[in-house]
Amino acid sequence: MGKLNEKQRRFTHMLGILILFAYATGYELTMGESYDDDGIGHTKSSTHYVRLAQDFNVFKDGVYLSGKAAREAHSKLHDFWDSIGGAKRIEADLNHYSFEWQGVR
Repeated sequence: MGKLNEKQRRFTHMLGILILFAYATGYELTMGESYDDDGIGHTKSSTHYVRLAQDFNVFKDGVYLSGKAAREAHSKLHDFWDSIGGAKRIEADLNHYSFEWQGVR
């Protein structure tokens, strides 16, 4: 899958699968940063600029998770994301789910 638009379509499909998995395991999500075109808040080569990244906020029973609880939730979601072909997690940015593009994840 070499063309960017092919990867974007596959990425969108896999996000849907991830969202369904999150809800099936008792988590709820809201969308964080997705496509970025203002050049603020991400590294210059971020996959947010090519529509191959999505940040999620995670909740349990309607309560926003932070700290250790958020790390544990995102870790479970990333284990699943990795298993279906998503880019490996970035430990410093656990709410970030992406596809690798030109060596960037």
